[in-house]
Amino acid sequence: MKPRIDLDERLAQEGYQALVSRRDEMLSLAEEIIWRHCLNPKSGDLMSEVDSFPDIRFLTGNYYVGSVSYGYVYRDKKYQAYHIKEGRLRHKHHNGREWVSEWLPLDSPETTRYYQILLSLRLTGGGGGEEDDYMGLDLEAEFVELGVSLEFDVLSHDAI
Repeated sequence: MKPRIDLDERLAQEGYQALVSRRDEMLSLAEEIIWRHCLNPKSGDLMSEVDSFPDIRFLTGNYYVGSVSYGYVYRDKKYQAYHIKEGRLRHKHHNGREWVSEWLPLDSPETTRYYQILLSLRLTGGGGGEEDDYMGLDLEAEFVELGVSLEFDVLSHDAI
């Protein structure tokens, strides 16, 4: 199955090619995370108790890439994320009562532009002798320069 690929229209072709060329590195890192967080019986990271989710007994160890997103995210000095909206940078957050948007110009010196890769994995499980989708695992990498080492953080995990 081919993954869905989302591409930020502002990402230059050279940047996109540089990111795509690192696919093997991305998958190797993803496999390390799957082992460390999901399959290693001695890990406490995403491991569950028996009869709750995710249950290591159902994971097959197989996975596929559901989608990959290549783009940018802008971060201020407090590392709050800004995205382009209506020709400006917007940070949207909830203040406990309502959603609030903070706006900055695109060329604001208060923000740094990061390359961003969002990798959405689908881990399979085997129940009743059949292998099927079991768990989604979303990973994120952010970096300022294209040539640096990639490092993924677990963004979320969920039942499929």
